[in-house]
Amino acid sequence: MTDEHYSYGNIAQSYQSHSHVNHSRGEYARGNVHSNTAESYGAILERAKQGVFHYMSKRHLKRYLDEFGFRWDQREPKEHVTRKGVKKVIMVALPVLHMLKALLSQCAGKQLRWTPNRSIRSLKPCALA
Repeated sequence: MTDEHYSYGNIAQSYQSHSHVNHSRGEYARGNVHSNTAESYGAILERAKQGVFHYMSKRHLKRYLDEFGFRWDQREPKEHVTRKGVKKVIMVALPVLHMLKALLSQCAGKQLRWTPNRSIRSLKPCALA
């Protein structure tokens, strides 16, 4: 789901169920069609840049995006009732031990490679004997 920006036209052809809302006409949601998910992910990246990382280099951008993709996937929906009594579904982070288990499940058969100044060079598959 996207907004009406022309750059999404080519991308939309790759997705059978692509839908969009037309912000320029005051349409921000139509049933389940909205761009809030993409905007939410972008907001998470922006908050991390301003609050934690301050600078994200092009060289390591994939690593930053992988980290935030992992965090995004480690959430679950919870029903929430607002002060006005409106029921909403919000996404809540999974418990830390669940996230750690998911992270460690991806580490089997890999090893960290270090640079001479002891920073991480890469995560490489290792040959298991």
